[in-house]
Amino acid sequence: MTGKERILRALDRGVPDAVPTFEWFIDAAVGRALAGSADPVDIVQRLDLDAINVRPDYQKTFLSERVFVDEWRIRRQLTEDCLPALVASPIADVRRHGDYSFPDPEAPGRFASLERALQRLGDEKAVVLNLRDGFSDMRDLLGYEGALTALLCQPQAFGALLDRSVQYNLRLASIARRRYGVQIVATTDDVADAERLLMRPETYFELVAPRFRDVISGYKEMGYRCIKHCDGNIDAVADFWISCGIDCLDPIDPDAGYTMETAKARYGRRVCLKGNVDCKGALCTGTPEQIEQEVRRCLRAGAPGGGFILSSSNTIHRGVRPENYRAMLDALRRYGSYPNPG
Repeated sequence: MTGKERILRALDRGVPDAVPTFEWFIDAAVGRALAGSADPVDIVQRLDLDAINVRPDYQKTFLSERVFVDEWRIRRQLTEDCLPALVASPIADVRRHGDYSFPDPEAPGRFASLERALQRLGDEKAVVLNLRDGFSDMRDLLGYEGALTALLCQPQAFGALLDRSVQYNLRLASIARRRYGVQIVATTDDVADAERLLMRPETYFELVAPRFRDVISGYKEMGYRCIKHCDGNIDAVADFWISCGIDCLDPIDPDAGYTMETAKARYGRRVCLKGNVDCKGALCTGTPEQIEQEVRRCLRAGAPGGGFILSSSNTIHRGVRPENYRAMLDALRRYGSYPNPG
């Protein structure tokens, strides 16, 4: 099977020839160490991953060597890792969000990275379009504190801006589906920490949940398979997300106390699972031998019956030892084939 076929089979909770793997992001330093390139497409090809995660492109204007403003008018700072840090948000008062204009989803170059990935990888690898299900846009547009404050103090305005975010992401998804035939969308909006949701469950279900259902329903109506990513303790919302039609739950976060054994028992009959190799623990500080044992544990728990994608518990960030990520991939290739993975 091709990598694309493995990913699609797993998302449909089927059994491929081997357990597939891919990551949301792989840090440039790790990529150079293992693949001789920081280019995400090169890394996927040279490490023979099954899929690549691609976001829409937004132009950047650099204010200094490390600080830039993008088309969202969001100021960010480059870090020593794969994701820049949020420095300043464009909407100071959520009640005036009507004065703010979203970037043009049809602007030239909006899908340049997607086009390049499709051209380079063809039908050999799955190309996953990374969009939003709403909350991360609120965090970026209002700032973390502003978003959480607005959620409590200005719920009507918060809901109206969230509706705009949902419609914007659905527009992007429609363009990518119609123009490029993309089949998989992933939303990487975190709403939890290791202990609990970032808000009261009652608040989530009153204001955020209806919009989550709308956006997932919209993606599904377009024909997408949907992967939902959220770190942390998601006990309060996971069953709701699955009821909304997501096809995959990621990353089964060990930092929140989750194991693949418990996740498979609770969710494995209803949804594909992705994860759960610890990117804060073993991948950073363990030995290759320990990585091999963790991979085998994940395979034995998650792979039976299909519907499983092995990956780190978030990203391959700069703190991950290249030799440990290599050990993870080697162990997957050694032990990840059906009918007896692990």
